[in-house]
Amino acid sequence: MTDTVAAPAALLLRRSGFGALWAGDLVSQLGSQITLFVLPLLAVTTLHADGGQVGLLQALYLAPAVVVPLLGGLWLERRAKRPVMITLDLTRAVLVVSIPVLALTGAMSLPLVYVVAFAGGSLSVLCDIASTSYVPHLVPAERLASANGALSANQAVGAAVGPGLAGWLAGAFGPVALFFDGLTYLVSAAALAGIRQREPVPARPDRRDLRRELREGFTAVWGEPRLRALVLHAALYNAAVELVTVGFLVYFVRDLGHSGAAYGVLTGVAGVGAVTGALLAPKLLDRVGYGPAALTGMLFSTTSYALLPSGATVLCGLAFFLATAGAVCTSVVAVTLRQRLTPPELYARVNATYRLLGSGSLPFGAAAAGLVVDALGARTALWIAPVALVCSTLPVLTSSLPRTRKVS
Repeated sequence: MTDTVAAPAALLLRRSGFGALWAGDLVSQLGSQITLFVLPLLAVTTLHADGGQVGLLQALYLAPAVVVPLLGGLWLERRAKRPVMITLDLTRAVLVVSIPVLALTGAMSLPLVYVVAFAGGSLSVLCDIASTSYVPHLVPAERLASANGALSANQAVGAAVGPGLAGWLAGAFGPVALFFDGLTYLVSAAALAGIRQREPVPARPDRRDLRRELREGFTAVWGEPRLRALVLHAALYNAAVELVTVGFLVYFVRDLGHSGAAYGVLTGVAGVGAVTGALLAPKLLDRVGYGPAALTGMLFSTTSYALLPSGATVLCGLAFFLATAGAVCTSVVAVTLRQRLTPPELYARVNATYRLLGSGSLPFGAAAAGLVVDALGARTALWIAPVALVCSTLPVLTSSLPRTRKVS
């Protein structure tokens, strides 16, 4: 290839702007895992919530992924992203700290926890869209893959290390553990405030045609055949992978009788796979190009789960390692291609539209997975999963993406 998309991590991190963004994001990712772990735990242990109430809490945290992106993208499009991200970090710090304050004063209640979960989820969605739109202003186009890989590695590290850290903090400090998450948001805000590179401030027209702007964002994704193929794959994949999420927990822990600790180890192995995929994606992209790199990631992210019905711990660990490495590799390729194909004035709207179309299927997939597991059994669901996941690659295989090696 004539354009180099991979770059040593150290080279990127020495760029003061991206290095600060990366460092703040890593700390914030670890902190977010504390809240994801501690909030449901507090609901059960302190407020005596039942299963339905805990499920509602999780749903409220995830719901913003469906309801926020489009309007959030429109709102972000006309604003400089860095000040918005700082404000979102400070607001999230106040939100999470409010829970231990309420707990210590005896004023905590489930409705208040629900409000914090929904508000926190909404702010996190906005911050993710803003961050993805901000990265192209900090690094040159040929370094985007490495930048996206580094940020994806942060998410993977947070998912791998965060739950264990959160469990220890919750055991040692109880509700006060959420103060540590609040601190991570303050660290992230301080890192962003220290960035000297200034992004261009988008022009704000006197009048806005929101319908037209929404249509432009949708058209930029759906009208580009390669992006359309990727977002269709993401939607189908995210729905189908819930068969693994729901089915494997039931099969491994309930049906086979393995301990929660053994299940946690496999979750950690998946996190290691995610970090591996994030680090290898830029090099693979540089070597073979966008299409082949995406297909390589999809090969592992879909077929590897065929090892799960065996129930053997080692094979299940291998399945999670390979599948998550492939999924994160594909994600890095998709984000980088999206940034390369999108005009700067459409970054936020395109990222919001892509997130809605690609992730909006998650709650529906989870509900369908529960029905399949109840009706056919967990092991059968795990046999169905890799078939459904392989089918999710059809939009990509029938598009021009496999032949795309570079983007000028």
